[in-house]
Amino acid sequence: MSELKNAIRPMGIAIDYDDTFSTCPETWTKVIEILRASNANVFCVTYRKETSDPITDFPGQVYYTGGRPKWEFMHEKQIDVHIWIDDWPALIGEDPRRVEFMQSRKRDAAA
Repeated sequence: MSELKNAIRPMGIAIDYDDTFSTCPETWTKVIEILRASNANVFCVTYRKETSDPITDFPGQVYYTGGRPKWEFMHEKQIDVHIWIDDWPALIGEDPRRVEFMQSRKRDAAA
């Protein structure tokens, strides 16, 4: 864990709520405390709409994507996510930077 403490910027760790954090809030809260003690930036990213059922028991910031791909949403918010913890990885989507990179490589190859 010393690598996290010495990092230039905090490592962003996104934890899903439904069927992830909600399965065992006490254990996840302890995990979050350990990660934060090592200088990680831990937050919740949920596919939910904020108006549908607000999350009140997550120990930190909650981001509601309103049904949008999570990675795209966080990229637009300019929040770095290095690690995703999610029971439904398909809802995370692709890193927009990777998508852009791959499209540029295809354009270059076609030229």
